[in-house]
Amino acid sequence: MSDQLRQAMIAALDRRAQNGRHLHHKDCIHNLAPEEQVALRGRTVEWWMTVVGSMPEQITPDQWEESL
Repeated sequence: MSDQLRQAMIAALDRRAQNGRHLHHKDCIHNLAPEEQVALRGRTVEWWMTVVGSMPEQITPDQWEESL
């Protein structure tokens, strides 16, 4: 895992702890295509569909709740 990714993940967890939930923002994993989100989580699409049942959604800038 790159240092940049690690820092982004820590920042997201800090924001979640402060706000009680995940806030979508410009560096959010949800900006990525669903397949990229699954891969970033270390899973395959096949695994994800079997275990989770639906692909994660990709957001757009108009859905950001917080700007960094």
